[in-house]
Amino acid sequence: MRVPASRFLVIMAVVLLTAARPTAAAAPVLETFEGALASWNVVRSTTNGGSITQSSTTAAAGSYSARLATAGASQTAQLYTTFSDAASSHTWRERPGTWRWQRAAVYVPSATVAALGSGEYLTLAGLYASANPATFGWYLRVTQSGEMQVVGTPESGSPEAFRVYGTFPTNQWVELEIGLHSQQGDGVKRAFAFLVNGAFYGWYRQGRMTNETYDRAALGLLNTNSPDSLVVYVDQWRAATTGSFPDGPDSRSTAALQEQNFRTVSGVQVQYDWSTWTNTLVLHPTYGLYSSESRLQAGRNLDRMPSVANGWGEIEIDWPNGTPPACISNYCAAMVGFRKEVNREENLEVIPITDASGTFYLWFQAWAGTNGPVRQASWRLPDAHAVPGRNLPEPGDIIRARWEAVSSTQLRVRASYYDASAGTWFTDVIDHTFTATNISGVNYMDGYHEAASITIDSRYYSIRRFRVGTLTNPTPLPTPQFPTRNVYLVPQPVLTWSGITWAAGFEIEVDRYSHFPAPVFQDDTLPAGARSRMVGVALPDGVYYWRVRAKRANGTWAGWSAVDSFVVKTMP
Repeated sequence: MRVPASRFLVIMAVVLLTAARPTAAAAPVLETFEGALASWNVVRSTTNGGSITQSSTTAAAGSYSARLATAGASQTAQLYTTFSDAASSHTWRERPGTWRWQRAAVYVPSATVAALGSGEYLTLAGLYASANPATFGWYLRVTQSGEMQVVGTPESGSPEAFRVYGTFPTNQWVELEIGLHSQQGDGVKRAFAFLVNGAFYGWYRQGRMTNETYDRAALGLLNTNSPDSLVVYVDQWRAATTGSFPDGPDSRSTAALQEQNFRTVSGVQVQYDWSTWTNTLVLHPTYGLYSSESRLQAGRNLDRMPSVANGWGEIEIDWPNGTPPACISNYCAAMVGFRKEVNREENLEVIPITDASGTFYLWFQAWAGTNGPVRQASWRLPDAHAVPGRNLPEPGDIIRARWEAVSSTQLRVRASYYDASAGTWFTDVIDHTFTATNISGVNYMDGYHEAASITIDSRYYSIRRFRVGTLTNPTPLPTPQFPTRNVYLVPQPVLTWSGITWAAGFEIEVDRYSHFPAPVFQDDTLPAGARSRMVGVALPDGVYYWRVRAKRANGTWAGWSAVDSFVVKTMP
């Protein structure tokens, strides 16, 4: 059957919105460890008595694996392959950067983990610069009881270890894959992720990037501070891959609606941006995610989710450290970010901000990278029940944002707020349609601004959960049809627009300026069936802008259409 062109475009749009991101092809096995040590296709490296041998004790495939062992804090035993990823090969604000993935099967005996006491660890895997591994490297550690940590160096500062809220499996072969994303710019720089049997941890972004060359992918016992005997096994070392996705098992969700419930105290699919992994981040069974020091930028890894260029997101708030103190003219709570390009730190956001009196307003604003915020619309938060005289966000309150393209240049953003103490939703308290192609030089419609994330701006707020979804059926808006950027030879042109089946009426505005500060003509009494209206006043010669919006059945107004323009020219 032949599909009409218009219907074909709609079908394709739905497919693109709901399709899962592709899966990378599995890389071939580079080393099976079945042959003699001297023939292995990976480099063996030991120091101070550490050892690497071929072992038949256990194997992921075949008869043999590599056995790596240490018996003191000064010993190491690692396998590695080499590559070259120089910082100098990356240009500032490049798109999209490069990836490096290394996968192998790893076996950690329970006796090895049991030997790790309080404060002790073994470094199981890493991607690093061999010329300066302490400063330029990302590492996966296993600590007491198998708890996993990651070590990285932030953009400024010294190497730091942080908890990732996961446990490495013991007494079994595990598919372990480590990844490096290198992208010079504000927000990514050197980023790290790893997968344990397909469970994805990361990305952890904005590791230090200056003049180094990352050149090693290693597994084994890269270092340890344990004096005891430790053993790990490695098998089925795969050829490295350089796609944006890992080649091995990857259980990240591909659903069009996803939720990260931080109260499950699992770090799977949680990512941290802007080096905020250094801020002692906590996952708590009651409060969810917060920083015990200052702020954080984070969220759920959505790499395999269908595009959320058009989507919605919400967060549920809590107080992990008691009643928050007064906040004056500042960012103090938690926000939903969207239409974001991480590497340029540019996004749209719905966020509570206080004024000079400490009063909270829910703002919709554009964060234009180094140019900072450009505020668009606001709504005063309801008064707090727990703290008389203040109107701060309270435990259980929900901030919800919805964003959708209504034309190739314009976005419509709506924000709603749930007051948990009153059990009341304030729906679409912000409903703003605007041109998003040049806000302080940023084009949020360029195809790069598609991520969604969250931010917490103080240690007094946490996020219990983060929910995000796609819009497979964005709300239709009326579209200006005529006149469109043409010259009119009469002072009272007739404006026409497309119909909307659900509309109970229409409103039009005409103004000298595209942001409509003082319309020269306006009519909000147009009936549901209206498709045109003559401008009711004689317009002097010049350029004019116009727009239209539809009324809902409940009497509220939907967002404005895209803005169109025309020229009145009655004089020769």
